[in-house]
Amino acid sequence: MVNVTWEDCQAFCRWLSVQENRIVRLPTEAEWEYSNRANTNTYYSVGNSPSDVLAQARTLKPNPKTIRQAIQNLVIDPDTPPFPVPVGSYRPNAMGLHDMHGNVWEWTSDWYDKLYYSYSPAKDPQGPKQGSVKVRRGGGWNSFPMWARSSFRNWNDIDTRCANLGFRVVAELSPLEIKQHEKSQSVSLLFVGDIMLDNGPGNAVNNGKDPFEKCAKLLLDADVTVGNLECVLGKGGKQVNKNYVFRGASDSPKYLKKYFHALSLANNHTLDFGPDGLIACVDVLTKADIGFFGAGRDLQAARSGLILDVKGRKIVLLGYNEFRKEDYQATEGRAGNMPLNSDWVIEDIRYAKHACNADIVIPFIHWGLEMNPLPTDEQRTQAKRWIDAGATAVIGGHPHVTQTIDSYRGRPIVYSLGNFVFDYYPVDPAIWYGWAIRLTIPPAGEIQQTRSTENLSIDWETITVAMDPQGLPYPVDPNE
Repeated sequence: MVNVTWEDCQAFCRWLSVQENRIVRLPTEAEWEYSNRANTNTYYSVGNSPSDVLAQARTLKPNPKTIRQAIQNLVIDPDTPPFPVPVGSYRPNAMGLHDMHGNVWEWTSDWYDKLYYSYSPAKDPQGPKQGSVKVRRGGGWNSFPMWARSSFRNWNDIDTRCANLGFRVVAELSPLEIKQHEKSQSVSLLFVGDIMLDNGPGNAVNNGKDPFEKCAKLLLDADVTVGNLECVLGKGGKQVNKNYVFRGASDSPKYLKKYFHALSLANNHTLDFGPDGLIACVDVLTKADIGFFGAGRDLQAARSGLILDVKGRKIVLLGYNEFRKEDYQATEGRAGNMPLNSDWVIEDIRYAKHACNADIVIPFIHWGLEMNPLPTDEQRTQAKRWIDAGATAVIGGHPHVTQTIDSYRGRPIVYSLGNFVFDYYPVDPAIWYGWAIRLTIPPAGEIQQTRSTENLSIDWETITVAMDPQGLPYPVDPNE
């Protein structure tokens, strides 16, 4: 369908929504490019060469200098006129979609803003809130291949109507269809170690650098990304007298929000600026809409954990600190973190499983001996007890180095992830290394089938990261 204005498309979407009894709309620009690329990162979904797209899309050969010359030089074959061809005339892309390159330009729902993607959300950007022209994508029958690239952006006034401009629509799933689909999907959770955004990393943030940019793909690919925040945020509180005191750079929440769904505060730096500093940190995270657990305004808040609903699964994250726990623990009347007590961990896991109907329960523990590559026998015994109580996995940190991983009843016990963002001091190793661990939880149907026996196995993968001289992480394997 061509010769339609943007408002014509809106009217059609409203009509079809009624006919289909579901929301039908124009795609956002981000949805359009995702569908066009079909899991590729080349110029075109079929490769990098213009000849590749010419063989599989309705575009002009890039020989004439201008479109006008190209059209004037066309030899019109009555059987194959040089105008839009029927859908399906060329092979679909890997997602089964036809004509994502060429044939006709396609309206999207977004206003055009040249700089939008420099400040947009990293996931599912919805486009600018206002503008003067709307985005069109894909190129048309009278476009050269360069204008049909997956990344090429163009625009038109909303009342533009021409023979090379059309549209396609998105039909949204109903709530029931979404729920059924989510339950059929696995869930991926990524855990990383200590995140310290003061000193070297903090200077990088203060100078406008994204501290996580080299690990962006790793962090953003997971359904849930969790780390241990090893510093205080905000300006509250009074600095305590200790060897190492960390306050994150003022822009830290912006980057944490971009990459993390939840942060553990159960560690020995949550009270670097006293209880008031922790309360200010909690306020900063709440304002930024970043989930947190393992610490709070009082003992009840510190113990309550964080509940996330992801793809039809209820996830509960619990946080505990062992290192000098008496100094940092919350009380009924004082802010602090949740002290490690093995029996309490068992109680909390069982409560999450039975009272909260959690499908996934993961305690994140701040424990162990610093710079030691192995856990203690007591740690191994405790972790197995928590798995027996129903924990999906046990994740640990604090030693600043990675430790071993045990598999118990098909579930991982990660004793220490090491550092993820951390500064260097004279006594430190030449390069900090850490792990990110990716857990894959089976579809909800499989969880339901195994809930009574607690025999569900979890798949996991470790990804090694190193820290550059500023203390910022990068994957050792560049493909991550």
